[in-house]
Amino acid sequence: MPKSKIEIKNLNVSYGAVHAVKNISIKIEENTITAFIGASGCGKSSFLRCFNRMNDELNGCSVNGELLIEGTNVNNLSIPVEVLRLRVGMVFQKANPFPKSIYDNIAYGLRIHQMAKNTKEMDALIQESLEQVGLWSEVKDRLHSKATELSGGQQQRLCIARAIAIKPEII
Repeated sequence: MPKSKIEIKNLNVSYGAVHAVKNISIKIEENTITAFIGASGCGKSSFLRCFNRMNDELNGCSVNGELLIEGTNVNNLSIPVEVLRLRVGMVFQKANPFPKSIYDNIAYGLRIHQMAKNTKEMDALIQESLEQVGLWSEVKDRLHSKATELSGGQQQRLCIARAIAIKPEII
């Protein structure tokens, strides 16, 4: 039987008196693709934000229950959020490029996590990420242009490239 990468036990998310996610329990195996589908406002985003503790940033939001990644409860506040976010990458439905250059959008996470030893290595990692999302040939000559000047589809691929650049275990 395959090992669970993620196990969620009785997860609840509330915003004040609004109980947005109610008693979710699920196991997700390693190397699988899992989709969460539901009506607008049913709690999908609230649930997904639990994976890298993005709900910590929202005033009045409380999260209870367990969300285990390889047996470690990510809701344990002794786990630095930076370490968690290196393991869990996020790409949202709506493209959200940083108000920086194309290059700096991808370099951001690589710099924070000190994943490149020098400019040559940084350039190579950025090129690799852009190639993986099919964007390199479209932007290689304008890497220092604003990311917000890209088309909507290009912005979304840039956000995917930014997420995969740090090689997270989970996206």
